[in-house]
Amino acid sequence: DVDGAATVGPAARLRRLLAETGGRTLSMPCCGDALTAKLVQDAGFELTFLSGFAVSAYRGYPDAGLLSYGEVLDQATQVCEALRGRIPLICDIDTGYGNAMNVKRTIRGLVQAGCAGGFLEDQENPKRCGHTRGKTVVARSVAETRVRAAVDARNELRAAGMG
Repeated sequence: DVDGAATVGPAARLRRLLAETGGRTLSMPCCGDALTAKLVQDAGFELTFLSGFAVSAYRGYPDAGLLSYGEVLDQATQVCEALRGRIPLICDIDTGYGNAMNVKRTIRGLVQAGCAGGFLEDQENPKRCGHTRGKTVVARSVAETRVRAAVDARNELRAAGMG
């Protein structure tokens, strides 16, 4: 048990952190692997974000939707193991790696890996790095379906005592 990390799940820790900030802005440096996550933690930050750009770059790819769900899940698992629940990790999940069923699978896998949350994009596939020009977004109905799938997964996980 690291400051209660073993008794309170990552999502609950993140919700508590956000509730306790008051008007204070939280800095959330990005990480790309277990080492950079530990550096963020050791520098005293209260949370971190697993950047899709960084994970792509570490693997020699542009941030253009080339990473698979499995690759991101593997990286997120390694980062969560390194952090040991000391600070919450939010993970970049691109567009959810497919349709609504894939979004649900992605959320389930990342919560089981120890992530506190995910960042879901509303871009068309193949997606492009958020820092580049020429991005297109999906229709509102598609974005709503993705978000509903993520919320359904969250609710199912909470009902099962996770998340």
